[in-house]
Amino acid sequence: MLVFDRGARPDRTAVATALAAIPRVAISHDPATLAGPTHAASPLAAPEDMTRWLELLVDGLTVDLVGLAPGPALDEPDVAYRYNCEIGEPGGREAVGLFPGPHIAAGASSMPILRTLLGLGADLADTLDGLRAVCWGPARSAIAPQFFVRTIRAWLDDGPFPALGLLGLHFDEGGTLTSEGLAFFTGYELAVDPALTADRAAAMRLTVRVVHELVGAELPEVRHEFVTDEGLPLALEPDPSARLIRIGPL
Repeated sequence: MLVFDRGARPDRTAVATALAAIPRVAISHDPATLAGPTHAASPLAAPEDMTRWLELLVDGLTVDLVGLAPGPALDEPDVAYRYNCEIGEPGGREAVGLFPGPHIAAGASSMPILRTLLGLGADLADTLDGLRAVCWGPARSAIAPQFFVRTIRAWLDDGPFPALGLLGLHFDEGGTLTSEGLAFFTGYELAVDPALTADRAAAMRLTVRVVHELVGAELPEVRHEFVTDEGLPLALEPDPSARLIRIGPL
């Protein structure tokens, strides 16, 4: 979701202007130009709803951009984690959202579709005026627009997975570092043993490195031992009953 101050959401003209700077993206369906709704995923009838969304074609896939002005906005998303972002408590803001089109919705968590969707999000975040934050629902995260653009584009250029943004990371009272949102990509969340989290910055760096290896790869089914770049021997162990991948010292 792309979050704006109330009244600052883009309309279809603003989107068309932004798309002029993104040659690989085109408007493939505009319900406002038709006599009635034809989109299989959006059986909308109210006149204001006809101006609320556009179907975009990007890299051969269709993505719906929903919540455009002057139609109804999407509700401001729930946010639990903030990355370089000044967005405050709920209120005073409204959102537009990007969603996979109906023919690819079933594979929404597949890596090719995710990379296309997030790449389009980065392009729009870089071109739409007035954007306050980019929110990623599976992690309940809010990300500063340019931080989102930079980290997503680096990942798409074979850089590190943008864990700081697409995941929520928190320490519980016992010191375990747990992810929120990794299950969207892998089916499992990550839990780092408290024995490894006394240095919280180092624990975060370890988590980011491990997540980069896990996303898009086949998850290990049995305990896997490895040594970090710093020479620390660790064990990675799946816990199917808890839907966790646990990392602890040997």
